Amino acid sequence: MSHRDTLSALADARPRSLDPSGRPADPALIMAHPRRESATRVARRPVRRLVLAGALPAVALAATGAILLNNTSGPGTPVVQPVMSSPAPVDVPTGAGGLLLVAAERSESAPVTAGRYRVVRTEHGEGARRLQDELWLAAVPGLPSASYVRSADGLWTSRPMQGHTADNNFLLAGSPRSARELAALPTNPAKLKEKLLTWYADTGGVEQRDEFLFYSGAAIVLNLPVSPQVRAAAYRMLAAMPGVTSLGRVTDRLGRPGAAVAVTRQGDFGKVQTRLIVDPATGQALAQETWVAGNLASFTAVITARWSDDGLPEASSLR
Repeated sequence: MSHRDTLSALADARPRSLDPSGRPADPALIMAHPRRESATRVARRPVRRLVLAGALPAVALAATGAILLNNTSGPGTPVVQPVMSSPAPVDVPTGAGGLLLVAAERSESAPVTAGRYRVVRTEHGEGARRLQDELWLAAVPGLPSASYVRSADGLWTSRPMQGHTADNNFLLAGSPRSARELAALPTNPAKLKEKLLTWYADTGGVEQRDEFLFYSGAAIVLNLPVSPQVRAAAYRMLAAMPGVTSLGRVTDRLGRPGAAVAVTRQGDFGKVQTRLIVDPATGQALAQETWVAGNLASFTAVITARWSDDGLPEASSLR
């Protein structure tokens, strides 16, 4: 089965309750980069739009009927322990460019790591519903990939990811990429921008260039398996972009303190704002959020992103 066939099957399997429009999901949307659409449509399907920013396998989990965890606290609701945030507050530059340059400097000093699998645990939210998943994405040819979904009772379930290989496991700039492609990305911000724009040309320019660059840069710093130097280059590219504003100190949906930058555009019924939340002490990107007319529509919060040389775990071993 081809990668696109897999996406088609996943789209067909998506429960109608997760798609209020009642129309079948278009696999091309899963593969694509976020595009301009009305604020109404953003509000209707925020999880899909959120996933398009760079977390392709998460939409597969939603399509296969993963249980969305309710946002309210109560019996059986897993408690997410905030991680990857700084132990103490640090001074935050007032401007977006300054904040992103600080994040670049801090992230650049992180150790270089690698492994057979990229392991990303993420929480996604749409309104009052939440979904937590852990993806084991093969970075070495021949290895299988797998996703694990956490149910409302806290138990994990394993789901195979047919068609997902080391050659196509990572979504960037509108297309699946290999770990090898990501490892070869330039560490110079100008050259990184140039490389991304070659991919932008491949898309046919269906969205604004600066939007494309912002979403691509955010995906690189948020959860893609790149070197600290490439991540720093992405931050520096974002720092030089027009239209990126600072929102100052914020708290993400998992309660972690950070600082946010954002891009805003006018939708049909209000402003649509995409926020990138970072920890200025470590340079780690914590979350991405979409706000419509001043209301939170959706979010993706990265709980952990690491490398592993272990084999695929049993679902029962996850905590």
